[in-house]
Amino acid sequence: MDNLVRSEFGTDDVELNLRQINADSVDDSSKSSADGQDALEQQTWDSTLPGKQGSRIYRWLRFTAFSHYRKLFTLVFIANLIGAVIFLVRYSRTDFGAHIALAQNICAANIFAAALVRNEHVVNLLFLLCACVPRSAPLWLRDHLARVFHYGGLHSGSGVSGVIWFAIYWALVVKETVRHGRPNTPGNIAILVISSICLAVLIIIPLSAYPKLRIRYHNYFECLHRFLGWTAVILFWVLLFVSIASTSKALGRPYGVCLYKSAAFWFLVLITLLIVYPWTRLRKRQVFPEVLSSHAIRLRFDYAPVALCQGIRVSTSPLLEWHSFATIPDPRSDKGFSLIVSKAGDWTSLQIKQQPVRLWVRGAPIHGVLRIATIFNRIVVVATGSGIGPCLSLLSPYEIPCRILWCTRDPILTYGQAIVDEVYRADPDAVVINASKGRRPDMVLETYKLVRQIRAEAVFVIANPSATRKVVYGMRSRGICAYGPIWDS
Repeated sequence: MDNLVRSEFGTDDVELNLRQINADSVDDSSKSSADGQDALEQQTWDSTLPGKQGSRIYRWLRFTAFSHYRKLFTLVFIANLIGAVIFLVRYSRTDFGAHIALAQNICAANIFAAALVRNEHVVNLLFLLCACVPRSAPLWLRDHLARVFHYGGLHSGSGVSGVIWFAIYWALVVKETVRHGRPNTPGNIAILVISSICLAVLIIIPLSAYPKLRIRYHNYFECLHRFLGWTAVILFWVLLFVSIASTSKALGRPYGVCLYKSAAFWFLVLITLLIVYPWTRLRKRQVFPEVLSSHAIRLRFDYAPVALCQGIRVSTSPLLEWHSFATIPDPRSDKGFSLIVSKAGDWTSLQIKQQPVRLWVRGAPIHGVLRIATIFNRIVVVATGSGIGPCLSLLSPYEIPCRILWCTRDPILTYGQAIVDEVYRADPDAVVINASKGRRPDMVLETYKLVRQIRAEAVFVIANPSATRKVVYGMRSRGICAYGPIWDS
């Protein structure tokens, strides 16, 4: 821990050599001239960043426009778009009843896929499968697998595709019922009304998930996404029952047989189970708060074990809002873990002030982006503020060559000596930067220094959105594998 981060920060913002604070100072005059020359050369290449690869347009296309999240979204969307074109071309050549039922079935299949990819067990399985690749595998393969956390692109792509297929279904219903002069029976009128309301609800859901709106009005987005999603599923159930009744009467078949043979029925059963299942695991758990400072609190739980780099969702109002936090396994207990809450808004400030003794927990713990770090031989972990929590979850129980770069305000005053000690236990040479003076370091440069020092294969960033995007882009644009949460929908 001899390396100090001085440069442009001043002496108040140097690395916290907390474990050597009482150590004897090094007599620089006793160093040999050769050592001094080596140190000078080390400082020279450490203090400069190489140029970014390619032109600005190339970098925007590769790292922004065609991110893995958008690639997955586009893959699902284009597949559905091709299917929709084929569907519409063949529409006039096939039986009306079979065609309109097919549109309904494909819509239900897409909504099922969107719900399935958000299930915590499915997400954990995806991470575990990708984490099985050996460290001896080619770096390009591990790089692609490491971006498994972009699975939200599958969710969004399937959800938007489901809305498009429902719009096609609705258009066919309108065309065949109104324009072709079919009888305006109560059943047909009910199908028109219900499908129109359901389509409006389905359109609002992806519109409310537009990134800028989602970030600015996150609590409203969360409520809209949850309650409108439930409303859409209920309306879909009602629509299915009414449409099956109409089909049963037209074909002269028993209602139960038509319902049983409907693919949409079975997809809706699975969708409903996926929605209900996490709520069957809703529990109010005991919490043991440990106040770290006026800006942070550590909440300890003892009800269940957690795996490597898993997080949980906690709430004080289960129907209104949920907050995800990475867990830190407690080495003293098989079923103990903790999480760090730092002041970042009204809810977190309230928890620090009230020191809760019970919180709602829903569903199973879910793996996060750091879970995939184990497929790399050497890594650099970058954190700001309470982002150090997930990093400790990775490094405390798992031995992996790494360096930690942690930038936060007054680490000891904010998070306590125990957290700082845990950081140094995980990495004795950790770089901890005190940003209490408001002067932020060049995180890209500091990260690059550590990458060069240990020849790291990858960088993992757990920070606020702007810092995460900056460091990840700064590394990837220079040919270094880097990963960080993407805050997708």
